[in-house]
Amino acid sequence: MTQKLTFTTASVRNLVISNPTDALYYEVLTPKWESHQTTVRRLDTHANRYDTVGSVRSQSSKPVAVSMYNGEFVNEELWLRKIEGQGQQSRWEFDDGEGNYFSWAVAGSNFELRSLDESGVQSPTPIATFYPHRRHFMVTMVSQQAFLEIESYVVDSLDTVIVSLLVLEQKRRKCCL
Repeated sequence: MTQKLTFTTASVRNLVISNPTDALYYEVLTPKWESHQTTVRRLDTHANRYDTVGSVRSQSSKPVAVSMYNGEFVNEELWLRKIEGQGQQSRWEFDDGEGNYFSWAVAGSNFELRSLDESGVQSPTPIATFYPHRRHFMVTMVSQQAFLEIESYVVDSLDTVIVSLLVLEQKRRKCCL
């Protein structure tokens, strides 16, 4: 069974990502006074508090860096490894820190996430698909909010999936894929 997580704004730096019941609820913040750092926080509904799950630092003179769970910042290219495609599209691989490996690839205007086995072979079907926002006539108001459709078993790795997606979407918007 799939779940749909909706992105509240067209921005990838200031938004809320949640499912219809808010059982899965993420807040993405980039304050004006710290515009080089985007923080991703997950709402723990049982404890009624936010937990920081990731940060993305993009200072103009330094490479983009990612930190998960308040750990050390790691160069984004080491954390989200680009694999050049042989006769196919490139993909970006990462792990969730728990031994699960994933791969994002561009599929039309969407990103598709597939799991990887021990030998690096991708699953035949995507386990998550990101659909970016759409605008009326490509320039006016948003006609469809962006959303992420995930298989229910991806929820265990959702923190790293969301942070990796935000990094990739920022790269796509800068035309750096």
